[in-house]
Amino acid sequence: MPDDSSAPRASAVPRGATERAFLSVVQRQGPIAAGGVARSLGLSAQAASVLSRALEADGLILRGAPVRGRVGKPSIPLTLAPDGLFSLGLRIGRRRADLVLMDFVGGVRGTETLSYAWPTPSGIETFVGGAAPRLTGMLAQGARIAGLGIAAPFELWNWLDQLGAPRAEMEVWRDADLAARMAAITGLPVTEGNDATLACCGEQVFGRGRELANFAYFFVGAFVGGGIVLDGRLFEGADGNAGAFGSLPVEREGRLGHQLIDHASIYLLERRLVEAGRIGRNDDLAGMDWTGFNGILGDWLDRTARHLASAAISVTAVLAVPTIVLDGSFPPEIRTRLADLVAKRLRRMETRGLTPPEVIEGSLGRMAGALGSAYQPIVRGYLMPEAGARPAIQRSAAR
Repeated sequence: MPDDSSAPRASAVPRGATERAFLSVVQRQGPIAAGGVARSLGLSAQAASVLSRALEADGLILRGAPVRGRVGKPSIPLTLAPDGLFSLGLRIGRRRADLVLMDFVGGVRGTETLSYAWPTPSGIETFVGGAAPRLTGMLAQGARIAGLGIAAPFELWNWLDQLGAPRAEMEVWRDADLAARMAAITGLPVTEGNDATLACCGEQVFGRGRELANFAYFFVGAFVGGGIVLDGRLFEGADGNAGAFGSLPVEREGRLGHQLIDHASIYLLERRLVEAGRIGRNDDLAGMDWTGFNGILGDWLDRTARHLASAAISVTAVLAVPTIVLDGSFPPEIRTRLADLVAKRLRRMETRGLTPPEVIEGSLGRMAGALGSAYQPIVRGYLMPEAGARPAIQRSAAR
């Protein structure tokens, strides 16, 4: 891809702080007149006008039709230009990888998917090497691409038993510098973060999290994980792994020593369905119709809800979040059933000293991580941190 002279790409130069602040206000409040942006940022009307015209000339914002008021000059609303900037987002899951092309306003212009029994670095490289040019090839010549964001589980090599993958193949992940490899393949700057954390970012920016300033996010994928939003910002912690709810200890038969990941993950349902002959060992359950799984599914939902409710109380005790957002790699009707079960469990639990959280459904499903990862290069270079998560790692494109 770096050597393809026909690639529709122009230099995506990160903007200065004032320009990023201007674009962030337009993103969050638009359509908005330059005067409104000036008031939000404490700029003079002249400075805001100069900035708006420069950003318009650079193709990053659009001017709408004048809106006439009772007195004075008509107001001209500003919005971000969808075609002004693009980015790629790669989510690496336990059963499949998704690569999305996103525009400046968060619209998904294209998606490519790779299914597998387990992920390997070489398989991901081959996939991205073919899919990225196909996606960017849909764009006009000279379209700017801010970079590639990657959402991947931390320490993939630690989940051998759950994945049923050969040790030798998974151990390759231990020394794989995925960000550097993707930079070399695509010729783009690369940001990298935890998959569940970036799924939380996706929900915060593009889903129901837009309405919430503080919430804890549980994502029930092949393994359960999560994320935290406090005061409107994604909280990642010192190592980028805050909200690692899958590692929360849970009690079983009066003994500690198990983690939430061992009791509230989809791989547990997959295992029982395989043993019962209902699905194949390497089937992608997340993409299937679950209506025929009956008793096995009901048992899994009850068990998962019980442990998620307990985890939600623990998280609430520490963070005092008023809302739990629940999503996962399952059909929407399963998400509704699980959220209802968790809410019912919470109403029966001991909550002295706490304000029990409300449980609501997420809205993005298995694409949350891909959307959150695609948003990272846009935030890093063109918006302010308040508009999205801080990327954990950034690599420059290989030369």
